[in-house]
Amino acid sequence: MKKPFAIFVSFLFFIQPLYAAARAPSIINKSTSSDITDKEIIIPQEDLIAAEQYNEENNAFVKFIEQAVSSAPKENETKSVILEAEALYKKTVESFKNGKTDDAKKYFSLFINKLEKSKINPGIYFFMFDEFDSLMTKLKRIYSVDAPGPVLESEKTEIPMECADNSHVERYIRIYSTSYRKSMKAAIERSGAYREMILKTLQSFNLPEELQYLPIVESLFHNFDVSKAGAAGLWQIMPHRGRALGLQINYWIDERRDPEKATKAACLYLKELYIMLNDWHLVLAAYNRGEFGIIRDMKFSNASNISEMTDRNAIPKETQRYVPQFIAVVTIVKNLEEYGFDPEEFNYAKPQVYDTVKTDKVIDLKIAAQCAETTLEEIKKLNPALNAWCTPQGYPGFELKIPYGSKAKFLENIAQVKDLNPSPGFIKYKVVKGDFIERIAAKYKTTVREIYKDNPKIAKQKYLQIGQVLTIRPGRKYYK
Repeated sequence: MKKPFAIFVSFLFFIQPLYAAARAPSIINKSTSSDITDKEIIIPQEDLIAAEQYNEENNAFVKFIEQAVSSAPKENETKSVILEAEALYKKTVESFKNGKTDDAKKYFSLFINKLEKSKINPGIYFFMFDEFDSLMTKLKRIYSVDAPGPVLESEKTEIPMECADNSHVERYIRIYSTSYRKSMKAAIERSGAYREMILKTLQSFNLPEELQYLPIVESLFHNFDVSKAGAAGLWQIMPHRGRALGLQINYWIDERRDPEKATKAACLYLKELYIMLNDWHLVLAAYNRGEFGIIRDMKFSNASNISEMTDRNAIPKETQRYVPQFIAVVTIVKNLEEYGFDPEEFNYAKPQVYDTVKTDKVIDLKIAAQCAETTLEEIKKLNPALNAWCTPQGYPGFELKIPYGSKAKFLENIAQVKDLNPSPGFIKYKVVKGDFIERIAAKYKTTVREIYKDNPKIAKQKYLQIGQVLTIRPGRKYYK
């Protein structure tokens, strides 16, 4: 297993883009939160567009750091080790000042080793980059190093495509290529809509490309699939996990169903798991079981890998089968003809193309469809994360997807719309003491007949009941 310092070095490559952003506040702090204004269309400058795209791409990194900071005060074990490291550092300084260079060297070595074992969350190192910069500058100046340092590529990793007992892999290959054949073929065809995007995201996180097939195991590439436990989307992310990874999940929106955002969240989680566990089979098992669950299982069974935990019956059956299932799926997709699939028969779904409009306003999707000169069904199809009839409340800068090539016309049309979230034409009225049908009808400029039509249950009642809620469609004169 990697030493903590090696993990930290790997993390530097992981966090590097965010650090670059922090060094350019003049760009990042600028924003154009909405493409839709009350009077005119604002066309953002190129640098603002780049900054916005950068912020969106790295929102997950920001969340990662926020989690590290918020959890740090609770990590008492780490606090204790840091204090011990500080004591050793003071011993180093004291020995050096007293001319005891051998002791100083010894204590400094112990100080470094203690820090390596401190289990400091990698997200905390973000706040130490200035100190590291200063340290490297001093060392280069002392040693007269003028040449730029070499560009180190982050570690390339591969997922082993075999298990300790390959009989389980062979079993799932038979299942997916025979009895589950139609479902497997359909899942591979559906993957065409997402795989290009997923592969690009995996590459940006420096994750193994085989993970592009993980949604087959999770959801068969059904974006609206929801498990009994409540996991949703292509990557079957649980609600608490999704929120921790920066996804919005509430009444208005569920970004686990946004393929791009859910993929970034899943990649961030997989990256975190690999930093933590340093073994891809354990990572996959933890993705299914949860990192805390898999760590408890390892401690309970004194096991260091999946095969040992399986032999000792320390993990649930579902988790035991997860890695063999994944290997089986990857093996089949990479060797379709060998397992009886004809690639020419596959009708791959095409990736969606669309324009995006950024808005701070709540917009009825029917209005959005009219302005984009398309259908409500098409708007819902392009925005699968939306739960309600409109764009989400309290979500500044929400990106509404509209048909490709329609943005200019959309902005032109929506600038003429006075009410972006109009009433559907009715109100809810609660009956109070003294109310009767004729009085209510007169108040809302409608007729008794229309009230009975919208509230058929009251026709069977002799009197209105106090507290009863009626559906009223006001007449035209009511709004004048």
